[in-house]
Parts: sequence; C-alpha cells; structure tokens
Amino acid sequence: MGEYFLLNGKIVKNRDAFLGLTDLALLRGFGIFDFCRTQNGKPLLLDKYLDRLFNSAQCIDLKIPYSKEFIKESIYQLLEKNGIIESGIRMVLTGGYTENGYAPGDPNFFILIEKINFPDPSYYDKGIKLILHEHQRELSHIKSINYLTPISIRKKIEEANAFDVLYHSKDRILEVSRSNIFIVKNNTVITPRENILRGITRTTIISLAKGNFKVEERDIHIEELYQADEVFMTGTTKRVLPVREIDDHIFIKDSLGKVTRTLKSLYQEFENSTSAIAGPGDQG
Repeated sequence: MGEYFLLNGKIVKNRDAFLGLTDLALLRGFGIFDFCRTQNGKPLLLDKYLDRLFNSAQCIDLKIPYSKEFIKESIYQLLEKNGIIESGIRMVLTGGYTENGYAPGDPNFFILIEKINFPDPSYYDKGIKLILHEHQRELSHIKSINYLTPISIRKKIEEANAFDVLYHSKDRILEVSRSNIFIVKNNTVITPRENILRGITRTTIISLAKGNFKVEERDIHIEELYQADEVFMTGTTKRVLPVREIDDHIFIKDSLGKVTRTLKSLYQEFENSTSAIAGPGDQG
C-alpha cells in the first residue's frame, strides 16, 4: 500500500487512517468500491470507472459525498505523493456508522493507492487454468465489497492449481470472480450479457473486437464453453489473459489462438495510445 490515503475528503498517512467499528461495511458487508489503475503513470479511463462507482452507489441508495472532479483531483494528488510507478487506485464507499446495526448512516469514503500485481508474464503466452464453481453474485451489476465466495474457496482454487474460479448458474457461465470471460468459436467472439458486472476492460475489448470479428453478447451454456476454440478473460489488472484450461478441458495445446493474439495486441495499442493523452481533464 501507499503511504498516503484519502479518507473522508482529507489526505492522511496510512497509519492515521481509521474507521469506527459500527460502520456497516464491517457489521454487514454493506458498501461498494471500484478499482482502476495507471498506465505509464496516468490513470487509465478514470472517468469510466468513476461513472461506474457512482452508478453502484445509486443502485444501493448510497450517496457519494464528493463530486467526480474532487475525486479526480484527489487521485492525482495521491499518485504524486505516493510515487508508486504503476498504481492501483481503490475507491471505497461504506454504509456509514449505524445506530441500530442495520440502517445506513452517512457513508465513509476513502481511496487507497496500491502497488499493482499483474499476472506472471508467462501466463500471457501459456494461458491460465480456471475451475468452475456454481454461484451467481448478488446484485451482479455493481461492484460490492462482498467477496465472501471466492475468498472462502481460495484453498479449493489453490489445490486445483488454478488461477481463479469461473462462476456458472443454471447451466450458463457468468464471470470470473474478478474478471469477465469470453469464448471464441469460428472467429466469433462471444461473452455473457446478463447477471454479470460489465467490466470497463470488457467494454473496450468488445469495441476493439467489433472492428475485426463478429461479436455476440448472450448466454453461453457450459456445453458450448467446452466446444470453444479459444477462451480468454479480461479485467483491469488482467488485460486480455488467455485461458489454457477449465477444470480438465484443454483449450491451448501449442500456441495461442489467432483471435486472442489479435485482441491482446489491439488492447496493448489502445492502452498506450490512451495513456499518452490522459491527464487531469481526461474524459475516458
């Protein structure tokens, strides 16, 4: 973590940042967050992440007590003060201090600056392993602070030598615990549309893919998943990450598929071009 955080409108040292025990984030797991990162030292698509943060707050009837402009200015100040070359930016809004253990109070809002841990570079060439797990996130269209399921099954994931878990429900695949999933069949890029978080990276990949391939947003049945030619996942810190296998089904035997390679390259070009022009007034 960085040395400086923002807590309720003030930049403070991390050792001086505290929340009280009656906050609903602690008592009931009630709160939302969003997470973006820098590229070449500049926040990548910050406005889009802020839009999603404010939308998540509205969906659970919480009000962020600061404007988007104030939050953006604070982020740039934190990045300068912390001096981490490539940073993760975690924005959290809690349910606030409750008088009865259930009703929300005035929300607490804080921003943490973190060092980013990207996947091992070899994973982008060889792919990663996922395991299936039956689960559908509650209020899946928002970024809740509730990660009870993936953290509680972390040993199961480790024992399977897997990178993460792929959720499915009613015979349909949904999303990875912190990322979106795509399959490729006959040069068509397909990704789930319902009961998922519509990631910022996901949206970008869909846009890039439409200029080169046919794209479909729809239900994907587990049987169709196993028949895919290629599988990859997307996320803020994952970028375009190839999937080598799911459970015991192998998708990458010798080399990455053409579509995955193309989208990896296109996304890297997008990152570099976007970060080259981003600044305090960037519009995402």
